[in-house]
Amino acid sequence: MAELHPKLKSRPIPLRVRFRPAPGPEQQQGDFSGGAEPVATSEHGGLFSYANEGEAKRRGEHIKELLRLGNLLRADLGLDDVLQQIAASIANCTGFQALAINLVDEQAQVTRVAACIGVSPEDERRLKDNPEPLATMLGMMRPEYRISQSYFLSHTQMKENFTELVNVPAGTLEGYGEGKWHPEDTLIIPLYSLREEKLLAVLSMGNPEDGSHPSESRIELAELFAQQAAIAIDNTRLFQEREEEHRALEEGVARLREEMEPLRSGDLRVRLSSHHEKLQPIAESINQVVSEIGSLLGRVQMVTEAVDDHTRSVRLSSESLVRDTAQQGQKVEQISTIIEQIAELMRQVSDKANTLSQTSSDVAEVTREAQSAVMRAVDGMGMVRETTLESGRTMKTLSESGQTINESVTDISDLAIRMHHVALNAAIEATRAQEHGQGFVLVAQEVRTLANYGSEAARKVGAYIRTIQHETTAMSQSVEQNTQRVVMQTELVMQTGVALEAISAVTEQLSMLIEGICITSDQQMKGAQRVVGVVHDISRTTGDITQSMRNMQESLEHLLNLSDALRSRMAVFRISYDLHV
Repeated sequence: MAELHPKLKSRPIPLRVRFRPAPGPEQQQGDFSGGAEPVATSEHGGLFSYANEGEAKRRGEHIKELLRLGNLLRADLGLDDVLQQIAASIANCTGFQALAINLVDEQAQVTRVAACIGVSPEDERRLKDNPEPLATMLGMMRPEYRISQSYFLSHTQMKENFTELVNVPAGTLEGYGEGKWHPEDTLIIPLYSLREEKLLAVLSMGNPEDGSHPSESRIELAELFAQQAAIAIDNTRLFQEREEEHRALEEGVARLREEMEPLRSGDLRVRLSSHHEKLQPIAESINQVVSEIGSLLGRVQMVTEAVDDHTRSVRLSSESLVRDTAQQGQKVEQISTIIEQIAELMRQVSDKANTLSQTSSDVAEVTREAQSAVMRAVDGMGMVRETTLESGRTMKTLSESGQTINESVTDISDLAIRMHHVALNAAIEATRAQEHGQGFVLVAQEVRTLANYGSEAARKVGAYIRTIQHETTAMSQSVEQNTQRVVMQTELVMQTGVALEAISAVTEQLSMLIEGICITSDQQMKGAQRVVGVVHDISRTTGDITQSMRNMQESLEHLLNLSDALRSRMAVFRISYDLHV
């Protein structure tokens, strides 16, 4: 139950319903301190002291009614039914003909009528439909209004201070006088919870049967019955609170059960939450346990995956290693065969190296003879060069002589031309001399004929001379070219001699190298034989390694099967990635 306003804890606060009593017979005089009413004291050994047997009998009836109300509190009745019977008992035992029990609504800060006696149905609906503000009721509980644990407010006080309250007519002013109960007088009794010391309700009473102000003992009797109403309200609210708490607890447990359902299928990603304060620590504890289990399973899964990956990698490596080892064994056998072949080849190389050494000696001898021949060829080429140079000079002289002859032929040709002109002039003159020059004409013709023959012969000789000059020039050029070729051949022969000298030196070095090769071949042949022995040992070791790798492969297969089985069992658990950390 929520805490009330601080004023509700500092002083009692009634819930008030005011009744106007109906007109009745003449009321008796009385006041709160005396009169014909019995007064409750603590000196007579009981709760009340009465003046006669009638009062004692009435006291017994009151006690029976209290016991009956106590039994009602233990009965399975609703709060409204219990409060209605309590209101009827209070009216019957105290003589008040009109009363109402008003419950406090803490959330709305108002008071609402829960049970009432002595009002019409219309007035009852009016009271229930118009709750009074709780703040207004605080002012009705002043110390000057207090009598015992109750509060009495006269009609004058009500008019002066509480005019805004709802009035429900319950009587008239007929028979009213001094010391009598006014229809607007009100007696309110606050009902407190003994369990929480909080205001639960207010009992409002009016219209007493005798029309007089009640005595203090009568008020204490009403307070005693009012306490039963407080106990009923407190118990009912306690029961409701327990029921609500029980229902909330059951709902929270049901929600937790629903939220935990995925955990049964291995989903550890579920996080439980509960709005119930008693279930929240349990949910947090379960979340912590699930988180730790998820973290542990996450690490186990990571380790399992790592072991599985590593095992598969090692298995692949072992398979590859077994294959490589088998291939290595085959290659070792091949290497052994090859090394044996190499040893045989080394022996053959050694034999051929010896043969090559002998051949290189012969080559050195032939090279020396070739050097001598080259030297002789160089000398012969020098003589040919000199002869060629001499021929070139002769050809040049011949060409110069042909040029001189050509010039002489040119002179002869000019002479023949002039003789032809002379013969032509003589013929002309003989023609002029007519008969006397006939003989001279014949001579002129002969001269002209000879001139023609001489000119033709000079022309042919010139042509022959020019031909000879051309041929001589061509021969001279050919001789010069031959001379250059002879020079080039001489240089080539000299280079050949130099090359033969180098070949001779290389041949000597080659002979020395071949001797070294022979020695090395013998050593390699012996080393190859030792390698063959080592290769046989490697082959045996490779076989042992292959067998060990097969055994390790079988162990890895078994480990992989175990890892697969563990992973398949762990697959039912689904965890968050953050649980891996």
